[in-house]
Amino acid sequence: MTRRLPKTYNLTRKKKKVGVLNPGSKPGKWDDSMIFRAMFLAGLGLTENQISVALNIHVESIHYWKTTKPEFEEALLQGKTQYTERVQNSLVESATGYSHPAIHFSVIGDKVVQTPYIKHYRPSDTAMIFYLKNRAPDRWMDVHRIEGAVQHRHTLDLTKLSSEELKVLKTIGLVELPEHGNITD
Repeated sequence: MTRRLPKTYNLTRKKKKVGVLNPGSKPGKWDDSMIFRAMFLAGLGLTENQISVALNIHVESIHYWKTTKPEFEEALLQGKTQYTERVQNSLVESATGYSHPAIHFSVIGDKVVQTPYIKHYRPSDTAMIFYLKNRAPDRWMDVHRIEGAVQHRHTLDLTKLSSEELKVLKTIGLVELPEHGNITD
């Protein structure tokens, strides 16, 4: 009969193979068209994570390219600025109201009739409040903080008090007042 040796276990951790630190930044992934594509996608309002998915690269590649390729970072910033301006203009239009040409289609008998008209949108109260709170917070914020100091001085006339009243003042701790000197019995 042969005896089997007990199974031994290796309790030390295996080292993982370290790959490329910036997986999407391999030389084959980068080309100069990435600059224009990133600017276009940022101009549509995509985040850096969404841009990395659209470009089929790792998000760390975008961070890496922003530090190593200044033209790429500038293009991203330009696209984000364009989108922010579009949103800002839309907010202003929403706050002030706007109009645009439109066409109404109707069927009369067998014919489709197109009637051009101007469609009007009334100003949005919510957009107005949001805009004013951000542009003029000193006048439009819900909470106003006013800081200041008030100095107020009371003068007590003790000359008309009786000696009994003065004794009561002495029992509560008013022994000396600067205007009148010591309170005596």
